[in-house]
Amino acid sequence: MKLRNKFPNAGQVAQVFAVASIVIYGWTTYRLIQKLPSWLYYLDFKEILSNYSYTLVFDFVETLLFVGLVLLLNFLLPKKFFLDFFVARGSLLSVFGLGYLIYLALAVGASKATQFPMDLFRWAPLVFLAILALAIFLPRIETVRKAAEEFANRAVIFLYILLPLTGLGTLIFVINNLL
Repeated sequence: MKLRNKFPNAGQVAQVFAVASIVIYGWTTYRLIQKLPSWLYYLDFKEILSNYSYTLVFDFVETLLFVGLVLLLNFLLPKKFFLDFFVARGSLLSVFGLGYLIYLALAVGASKATQFPMDLFRWAPLVFLAILALAIFLPRIETVRKAAEEFANRAVIFLYILLPLTGLGTLIFVINNLL
């Protein structure tokens, strides 16, 4: 078996990348909108733009790493488990996996006034295995598979906004660090 046969085509990877991008960039934009009113009191426009450009670059790298992990998982698992419905399984893994990481971030943020939520992190390996199982077995239901594939297909349009925005953020990032 050729190594190339173990990986999906570029269009399928782009669809999973788009779903992961929506979750990651969406979460960052949500947090930015939360913090923006307080930033307006002590940061000027250039500093706010600089902060957002740093987060855009970080989000892009984070999305690349996540999609790289999905591709590694695809490579390690048998073709029947992941590659057959790569877009559906990768999209569900993106939504459930990144959703759980967002939940963990919220739980840690809420626990600053109380005790650190160690129980959440003790259960995390089991939760990730459950998420992986859901991502593998849910696409066997045709309705779920079609919905996940359609969402991923339509999510690609957001890359036309997010990638140029990330390019602009990278340019600002480079200018800030070189000048």
